[in-house]
Amino acid sequence: MKFIGTLVLIVALLLLWRMMFTGYRGRALRQKSLPRPIGSKDWQGLHDAIEGVYVSTTDAENSLDRIAAHGLGTRSAVALGFVDEGVGFLRQGARSFVVPARDIVGVGHGPGMVGKWVGRADGLVVLRWRLGDRVVDTGVKPRHPAEGARFAEQVEDLVRRTRRETNDGGVQ
Repeated sequence: MKFIGTLVLIVALLLLWRMMFTGYRGRALRQKSLPRPIGSKDWQGLHDAIEGVYVSTTDAENSLDRIAAHGLGTRSAVALGFVDEGVGFLRQGARSFVVPARDIVGVGHGPGMVGKWVGRADGLVVLRWRLGDRVVDTGVKPRHPAEGARFAEQVEDLVRRTRRETNDGGVQ
């Protein structure tokens, strides 16, 4: 009797896992129309990088709506820094990408997002940016919280410089 109970439990768990996988794959297919984030021409030029965990990218208006397309919902180790194009996410085991400086809406901190809850108000660095016509939030849990605060200040400086250049008729 124990054998049958164990077998039923294993089959139920496998079925549940299959349903979750199918749902996630369906989400990625529904979001396929989102543009693929750009990559960097020179990852060797990544500077002022911090290390941490890439948590997820979600819709800015609905923090429970994970963006699964193009691997943006895949959790991974990350080196988060600056490249010529903007802010670079050099990820291990997942597709690396760059958020162009002109697409950054803002940066802040949060206690968590779908996929990771750290509880501290400044536990995650959250970058808000435009992916096509959609505004999304990307969260990274820095290895050292002080580095996250410094990085957020650097992103704010980048956003100010980019807006000033755009308003002065410079870089678009």
